[in-house]
Amino acid sequence: MLSRVAKEELVKEFNEAFKTNPSLFVLEYKGLTVKEIELVRRNLKRAEGELKVVKNSLLKIASKDTDVEKLHDLFVGPTAIAIVKGEPSPVAKVITESKKELPAIVLKGGIIDGMAVTVEEIEEISKLPSKEVLLAQFMGLLCSPVSNFLGALRQTQTKLLDALGALKEKKEKEENAG
Repeated sequence: MLSRVAKEELVKEFNEAFKTNPSLFVLEYKGLTVKEIELVRRNLKRAEGELKVVKNSLLKIASKDTDVEKLHDLFVGPTAIAIVKGEPSPVAKVITESKKELPAIVLKGGIIDGMAVTVEEIEEISKLPSKEVLLAQFMGLLCSPVSNFLGALRQTQTKLLDALGALKEKKEKEENAG
């Protein structure tokens, strides 16, 4: 049992985490072994996330005056939160893959950039590529028209040079014949 001071410190720590990390997911972990929870923790850490098991009453207090307060209804039963420290899609991907391997995990919902999201939305987000891949694809789309235009200019230039070369040969033949 935690002392009152320890609980207050924990509440303060989570409140600050909720304010600085605008994305998190709420899970139920009933039926998971400690080894399985540790596996999920390690996978989340690689995806720039962190899994915390906290009493619901402390979560409710810690979420006051933050966007996480919108999730009060989800703080029932054995609750764990996955705090996103980087991009939400890799963390969502780890959670959805963990759900497949460990059916005891129940995804309840979450917050992404301050907006409450449903389980279905989280599963869709988990299918998205990373931010870097999306940016690369976007840059490719932006560069595509320019590349196509430059290709067309090169083709036109080549055709013009071929026509001038053919014209030169014709003139030379006419001069040699005449």
